[in-house]
Amino acid sequence: MKRILVPLLGDEGDRPALDLAAALARRRGAHVDAMLFSRDATDMIPLVGEGFNAAMIDSIVQAAEAQASERATAARATYASWREAAGVSEDAAGSRPSATFSTVTGHLPYAVALPARAADLVVFSRGKGDSSQERSGLIEIAMLESGRPVLLAASDGGGEVGRRVLVGWNGSAEAARAVAMTMPLLSTADAVTVLVVDDGDVTVTPDDLVRTLTLWGIAASGRTVKVSKEGVASTLEAEAAADGADMVLLGAYSHSRVREFVMGGVTDDALAGSSIAMLLAR
Repeated sequence: MKRILVPLLGDEGDRPALDLAAALARRRGAHVDAMLFSRDATDMIPLVGEGFNAAMIDSIVQAAEAQASERATAARATYASWREAAGVSEDAAGSRPSATFSTVTGHLPYAVALPARAADLVVFSRGKGDSSQERSGLIEIAMLESGRPVLLAASDGGGEVGRRVLVGWNGSAEAARAVAMTMPLLSTADAVTVLVVDDGDVTVTPDDLVRTLTLWGIAASGRTVKVSKEGVASTLEAEAAADGADMVLLGAYSHSRVREFVMGGVTDDALAGSSIAMLLAR
């Protein structure tokens, strides 16, 4: 993976994602696209109801523009301090890690889809700060619309990932695509564990996937465990912690999106928070 997109929003959630991207970039000589996503201030106009005159609407737009300017200043400062601390050059020549900063102004959260499609990996922190809802929207659109894997930093921030990986396997097409899309990461891992969580709805074993990974030269093993009373996501996290894993790989929304919305699901639980980095793909 040579091109890592880190969407920025100009808040405290930016730095953990950049730190995680730097750790990956150093290992692979990759380029980090630090991209600030800013809402078009005129998007606020359709949200204004009846009874607002032109002066009031203009005031709302100006406030949105001022907020966007503050976030841009914060994002640039975060990027500059991160790049200096990480020792990342803006010169993309050679095999050393590099980075650039740019700004995209458009309709959020959908503006993230197109640049994400051109990247190998999209990295986010968990939702933090005043823009946490916007970040959650960007994460979901990146997962559903980009066709690229999305890496969420652990709840305590960035850090080294990809050395010991736990793959949540249920035999779904989404899980299969998640493995295929992330083979560049899995192939450099020290160990990969394929875990099937038996929740009464899964009939596969880890054996076939373990065999495929082994043929790729990956140190892979597998096991099946019973789901805990806390649910599949909590079971995956507990098993990952027991293994000393630094990342969990999941196929996102392997049940229908409607079912996930109504009943909840593993993907939504993973998005809510985890002490371990989560790599989701669909």
